[in-house]
Amino acid sequence: MKILALETSCDIASVSLFEDDNLILELKETSPKNHSEALMPLIDKILKETNTTLDDIDLFAVDNGPGSFTGIRIGLSTVKAFCDAKNKPCISVSSLEALAYTAPKENSYICSLIDAKHDNIYAGIFEYKNGNYTRLKDFSFENIHDFLKNLGSLKKKIFFVGNCGILYKDVIKSYLKNEICILEDSLASSKYVGIASFDKYNQDIILNSIELDALYLKKSNAEITQK
Repeated sequence: MKILALETSCDIASVSLFEDDNLILELKETSPKNHSEALMPLIDKILKETNTTLDDIDLFAVDNGPGSFTGIRIGLSTVKAFCDAKNKPCISVSSLEALAYTAPKENSYICSLIDAKHDNIYAGIFEYKNGNYTRLKDFSFENIHDFLKNLGSLKKKIFFVGNCGILYKDVIKSYLKNEICILEDSLASSKYVGIASFDKYNQDIILNSIELDALYLKKSNAEITQK
């Protein structure tokens, strides 16, 4: 089964092609282009370099957030168009879930944290055990201090992934007595969106284009300003 995975919720747009959970190729756009300009050239390039067409793709996967509001919309609209044009299924993977897959495969807890400015974070908590990822609570948008106060009950090692681990390194250490590991280079990418989507496919968590939706967790600045 061929999977085309897109990641547009963060600063770096990326596209990956998989055969089941085996990565064939990942391409990233690291120049400061808008995702609207970068995404389709990346898709065209990865299809050409792997001698693949959209007709060959069995499943489309996309990061549905949280993250850049504009980037999320671009990724979702692209996958919706592909699904409708080719009559193929899709899977959405949260950026917080994709980040969890960047942690080492140890029986432990994983905290995925994305900076939301002004001491606020997007957060997800997972337990990795015997090859499975279990989300322990709903994804949230909250203050970093409030979030850390509630982690004391976790007794195993905690991996922190995402851009907040380094940003709030000293704060995390001040709250927690657990064994912790802050991974400095853990960023969401289409590679991890693809791997997570294959796990979801095997759990029959499959969507059509109408069911595909964004996970923003908070209102945009424009929505806040209108009030």
